[in-house]
Amino acid sequence: MNILSEIVVLFVDDEQETINALKRFLRKEPYTKLFAGSGAEVLDLLQNRNVDILVSDAFMPNMSGQELIRAVKTLHPEIICLLTSGANEAEQIVKSIGIDNVFGFIKKPILPDQFKQAIDDAIEYCFRKGKR
Repeated sequence: MNILSEIVVLFVDDEQETINALKRFLRKEPYTKLFAGSGAEVLDLLQNRNVDILVSDAFMPNMSGQELIRAVKTLHPEIICLLTSGANEAEQIVKSIGIDNVFGFIKKPILPDQFKQAIDDAIEYCFRKGKR
């Protein structure tokens, strides 16, 4: 079995169009992909599923990406977290949740090659840290 298939990446975005686009351009990637539409859905999913990497939209209703990452890191500090946003305040967003809590930031609109590279970097970090 391909060891990359053991890596689980969870993507969360409140916009179904974004989720559909992610499913399309990541379909051939070898890692396991999960998708959620809200922070609450992520927290529910994490009760029953191991996840290595979380990729969250920064601005979602009810629970922002920042709030979600804080909650995830409290419950599962080993999960590597990345944020996506169309906003230009990337530095402010990352500082607001703590630089240690966010592995990377991906600016929207998402460019497939840059997005895939950010995920690949997080996967490589998983292996370096001995998570896999």
